[in-house]
Amino acid sequence: MTVPDTLDQDRRELVELTDDLLGRHCDLDFLRARIDDGTAHTPGLWGRLAETGLVSALVAEEHGGAGLTPAHLSGVLHSLGRHAVPEPYLETAVLAVSVLGALPGPVADTWLPRIAAGEAIAVVRLEDLTPLVPYAVDADLVLDLAADGSIRAFAREETEVAPVAALDPLRPLARVTPVGEGALMGHDGAVVARTRSLALAGAACLLAGASQRLLELTVEYVAVREQFGRPVGSFQAVKHKAADLAVLVDMATAAALSAFDAVDEPDGSRRAAAAKAYAGDAAARANVDALQLHGGIGFTWEYHLHLWLKRVMGLAASYGTTTALRRDLARELLARVTEERRG
Repeated sequence: MTVPDTLDQDRRELVELTDDLLGRHCDLDFLRARIDDGTAHTPGLWGRLAETGLVSALVAEEHGGAGLTPAHLSGVLHSLGRHAVPEPYLETAVLAVSVLGALPGPVADTWLPRIAAGEAIAVVRLEDLTPLVPYAVDADLVLDLAADGSIRAFAREETEVAPVAALDPLRPLARVTPVGEGALMGHDGAVVARTRSLALAGAACLLAGASQRLLELTVEYVAVREQFGRPVGSFQAVKHKAADLAVLVDMATAAALSAFDAVDEPDGSRRAAAAKAYAGDAAARANVDALQLHGGIGFTWEYHLHLWLKRVMGLAASYGTTTALRRDLARELLARVTEERRG
């Protein structure tokens, strides 16, 4: 069996594992209970993710993990988005673990085994990309990645965390202000750049998964909602709108998954930014179409559509907006073309 075949099989098995776990432990009742309790992250669900090996997937074997690559987890992130999981998987199991794994030393030796065991939450602050840090209210460790390439680790007691009202209560946000010196892990611009790409591509995967769920909920609803004695899904205009949205969501999914798989390629940063921007567009369209086709019930608290409406709006505004990412890509392209012409 070839290596690509093995990777594809591993990814399928990881997605099946994720879907099975979330189907049993992250249903609508669970999500509503989290909102009622005012607490998104729970040790119970996070512990189950850790027990299955999903949290430690990117952790090296010597620290208690599986030593997999990001390419193994693109489908897992898509599934997490589809289930609106209220846990910092991208922030801890992908971003923080990748930073710690790239900078071996006392900080990594201390925290990676704890993260792998599901005993600690770590988040990453990426300056302009994260003025508000997701799940910082639950974090035991904050990794601060500066534009100059310096990377510092701050324990909970070395930071001030000020919660900020978030549109999506299942994805809490906070301002993080260091009050201690922290531990300098090193200066590495390449690690900072790679983490940015992982954040963008990972958020794109989550967005695509949430958009997919919005599409599924809408198709399910128009198939049973009747008007003039017929399901509204039988009307041509509704069919066309659903079909157009399905194409957008499929393309966003393809772009997001491939970008996350390619973060270490030479053009990985551009692909990640483009995928996040495209996923943001698809999510915005999914929000509008889902609300319109659900009619009045889509606006109600009792119906569950709002869980995904808020999730895609929050994710679209995180790690760079569609407008900002497209502007940066355009500037980069213009600079490259100008340089080529001068040469």
